[in-house]
Amino acid sequence: MKINLNLKEGQKGNWKPSQFTVTEDEAAMHRIRCIVNHYPERAITAGTYWRLTESGYLYMTNTPAEIRDHTQFINKACGNVLIAGLGLGMVVQALLDKGTCEHITVVELSQDVIDLVGPSYNDPRVEIVCCDIFKFKPQMHYDYAWFDIWPDICGDNFPQMKKLHRKFAAHVSNRDSWCYKECRRAHKADL
Repeated sequence: MKINLNLKEGQKGNWKPSQFTVTEDEAAMHRIRCIVNHYPERAITAGTYWRLTESGYLYMTNTPAEIRDHTQFINKACGNVLIAGLGLGMVVQALLDKGTCEHITVVELSQDVIDLVGPSYNDPRVEIVCCDIFKFKPQMHYDYAWFDIWPDICGDNFPQMKKLHRKFAAHVSNRDSWCYKECRRAHKADL
């Protein structure tokens, strides 16, 4: 799956969407690291991609590995959708392209991210709300929800994922989180 993003490079506060290029050599080294670390599915191919950083810390990209992390949700989602975390808007763009979503509510904590990325999703089906997802009060029922507010895949995310899944149980028919299974497995390993 390829998701074309119509973004502009820029910076607001500590947030910065920018393009970067992965060379063939860099892609080969990354694939080796992924294999050694038992995550061959995280390998990337050479090409030009987008990234979102905060103070230089990488939050997300639109590399094939990251798109793969979202594909199952994107394929299922339809109707009214709740998304926690705007990021680069990759999931929003994929859902708009898919054409099966009536309404997409995106809850993003950072107004700077909204100001930088939000204008790319000027569509009547998209509503972007600046709010902490843990404090957000839904005004409608959602068919699907996608929680993607963590910059890393780790066991520390799992308690928050469970909390969000419980919080929205009465308001969302189908809930999922970015790398839920991997974070659950890491959380159990840490106990």
